[in-house]
Amino acid sequence: MIAGFNSGDGCKRGQEVTVEKPFQLKLIIRRVSTTASLRWISGAWQVFKRVPLLFIAMFCLTAIISFLLQQHQLTTLIWVFVGPFLTAGFYKTIVGVQQERKVAIDWLFQPLTEPSCRLILMTIGAVKFVMFTPLIAFFERLQTTMSAAVEAQSGMETVVLLQLLALVALFTLVLMLFAYAVAIAYFLKEHRFLVVLQTSFIACWRNVGALLLYGLFSMALLLLTLPTFGLGIIVVAPLLQIAFFLSFNDVFALQVNASEDGVLEV
Repeated sequence: MIAGFNSGDGCKRGQEVTVEKPFQLKLIIRRVSTTASLRWISGAWQVFKRVPLLFIAMFCLTAIISFLLQQHQLTTLIWVFVGPFLTAGFYKTIVGVQQERKVAIDWLFQPLTEPSCRLILMTIGAVKFVMFTPLIAFFERLQTTMSAAVEAQSGMETVVLLQLLALVALFTLVLMLFAYAVAIAYFLKEHRFLVVLQTSFIACWRNVGALLLYGLFSMALLLLTLPTFGLGIIVVAPLLQIAFFLSFNDVFALQVNASEDGVLEV
């Protein structure tokens, strides 16, 4: 997958940020409307219903691989490096569907065979794991403290509440750094790790309203799966993943070029 530069594409002044790249390519980060999240979810449904069984199969296969590999510390490391490739493969399948190409389950694994993106995707997986692990450990410890306070029917100490707020802020920061990292590295061919994180953060920061509304819709859709004893998640989860990729297209002013093999144009 490659990203091309289209000098005809433009955004209103004051509504875009550009991150310089070599070879006359810029990453254009747009500010979209808050209600754009509705368009992402609506567009995701249009993509999903073209090959629903394939997207469900990809989600289930990814979930099974994740579950099996995370049963042991050694195999967890394998998942840390493999996860970003499967995400890229899912995104690539979305583009293939948009281009009305014949897609198959093996598309999920195609990025693993592409050496050009191997190092950056492995780096993203490793650093993300390193940054999230202490936050998760701290959350578990904080959860134990809060559970003990509830059982003792005593009020929460101020320091505990402050720690909880700090933890939420740190989680949000890390999520913003990595939200679009895989898509930026794979589709825009940006292999400078710090630039990838910077670009992802800026994109999230400038579109925090739309992403927050997307998050609320996501929680609402996930709650709707409760009457199905969670089985509905096999539809909702891939649908939300497609919607998030469409947000990447929107925020970075990308469009699918159906005349070429797997091309996204800026």
